[in-house]
Amino acid sequence: MKSWIFTIRVVFPTLTLAILPALPGHALAQSKPSFDCAKAANVAEKEICADPVLAQADADVAKNYAALLRTLDPRAGKALRDDQSDFIAYRDQIAGFNENTPKDQQTFDLGEFLRDRATLLAGIRKPADTGFTGTWSSVRGTVEIKAAGAGKLEVSEDVANPVSGGGECDVGGTVKAGKSLQLVDTDDNDKPTGFVFTFRRSGDALVVEQNGAGKDGASEPPSCGANGHADGTFFLSEKQ
Repeated sequence: MKSWIFTIRVVFPTLTLAILPALPGHALAQSKPSFDCAKAANVAEKEICADPVLAQADADVAKNYAALLRTLDPRAGKALRDDQSDFIAYRDQIAGFNENTPKDQQTFDLGEFLRDRATLLAGIRKPADTGFTGTWSSVRGTVEIKAAGAGKLEVSEDVANPVSGGGECDVGGTVKAGKSLQLVDTDDNDKPTGFVFTFRRSGDALVVEQNGAGKDGASEPPSCGANGHADGTFFLSEKQ
């Protein structure tokens, strides 16, 4: 009887000491954000520092962003930095909208926005060739290009402000394959509106340019909402 008591007293505390100290340290390491919380400068950073779940999501964004920068060529890398700056600006807008609003009444989910960004960055890959086909993504939306047979490609672009949903552009059509793709914008009667969208490769990225002017001085294509524009740089991504 004494030997059983002696065995329990020795083994059980040893296991407790070995396991318990490891758990808090592991949890803290996972919830550390990508920046110094002592220097948190705005509402978004303070909110991230106050919530371990948001801190982890921020850390995931930073990790995936840094890994992707090491993969892309310099031109695409610069474009990705600009895209990340846009993402941070949108992130700060969301935090500003949520400030002083109870969590169950908030319109925007900051955590979801951070997690979606981390997923997007993890899914971007370096193109294997200089072609156009694939799904190309940015913080504002996507461009999808598919083979349409007989030397043609089917192009569709859907972009908008990810916070407000405003400024949406929904552009699409079939174009002739070439070194660059020219998509003529048309109205409901299939007549040119005066706007042309150019899709071209720039290293590892896809660049979209919007040119032209509409009738009566219209500054936005009929395919876009108020203040909408199709311009932007996109990165080859896995479908989400």
